[in-house]
Amino acid sequence: MNKLNFSPANFEKLQQQGWDKAALVTYINNINGNKLNANQEIFLVGSEIYTEMLKKSQLSDQEKVILVIDHLGGYLNDSGDLQFASTEYKFYDQMPPGAPFFDYYSKTVQRAYPNGLIIAQADKKLTKTALKKKYANETKIHQFRNQLDKCIIEYVEDYKKCYNLKNDEVAIKTILKDNWFYADPQYHNRAHIDIEISAGDLKKGSRTLTNKGLLKKIRKRGFYRKILSGDYHSEFILDEQGQLLSQWKEQIKERDYLECAIANGESFNYGERPRFDQYHTHDKLDGNPPRYFDTNKRTQLKQNWISPTDNWFYQAVRRLAEKGVRYKKRTNKI
Repeated sequence: MNKLNFSPANFEKLQQQGWDKAALVTYINNINGNKLNANQEIFLVGSEIYTEMLKKSQLSDQEKVILVIDHLGGYLNDSGDLQFASTEYKFYDQMPPGAPFFDYYSKTVQRAYPNGLIIAQADKKLTKTALKKKYANETKIHQFRNQLDKCIIEYVEDYKKCYNLKNDEVAIKTILKDNWFYADPQYHNRAHIDIEISAGDLKKGSRTLTNKGLLKKIRKRGFYRKILSGDYHSEFILDEQGQLLSQWKEQIKERDYLECAIANGESFNYGERPRFDQYHTHDKLDGNPPRYFDTNKRTQLKQNWISPTDNWFYQAVRRLAEKGVRYKKRTNKI
């Protein structure tokens, strides 16, 4: 054994932190392989050694999913929202969208919850707070998408600054190269009722915008586009200037824009691209859980933000936006 690199203190600590024998053997093998940074990188979620230990671990898939959240200090507060205490672990800051950890963690969630993050029919009458506490693990896993998303957005922002790129869109497409595609941003082009639109701009019998309501939204904020990484897990919502609409951007401080970013911004996807997925993992793990397990803040905001009607007019606006048409002439604040 490499006495220079092996740390008995780390070994004991890893045991206490929930790693099993198979993961610990992986740790020792990395040390014996003279990977000099192994003792530091085992505490970086998403690093090569951390991801390898998670893969080689013989813990159940459900245990693995929660282990990562536990390592980062995740717990539910009194309102049933996921918070993080300070721990030795943190996200690996050299982990770009499309990194192996994101795909492996997502597939682990898929295996752990093949039927999705579901609740019993009888529990639907519970208050949101009571529901989230009863289904604590499901709540943690759902809201952990926000932290995975934050990690990705911060990487893009740092990359843009490091290479002095024009905007976030250039950074995203440079990072992903040809491994990205546009997707439908219907639920990311919501308008705020009573501020941008009125009750008269809602389609009868539906909480969606009329064409007139969509035009009002566009005049106010422009039309947002949606880009996904090739693995479908990393999601980006871009304004007409190619800047990210995200609650994690440092520039978003004004309340109006922060609320818009929370209501319309991106989220990390555990599921696979629906077009190629017979198991409907996106619906089960990303589409349905928000109605039960979202944070209190987002649950409240969604009551006031209305998405467009998916019709020919909306799809024409969307496709033209993807072709380069910009609808809002003045510069956005964000």
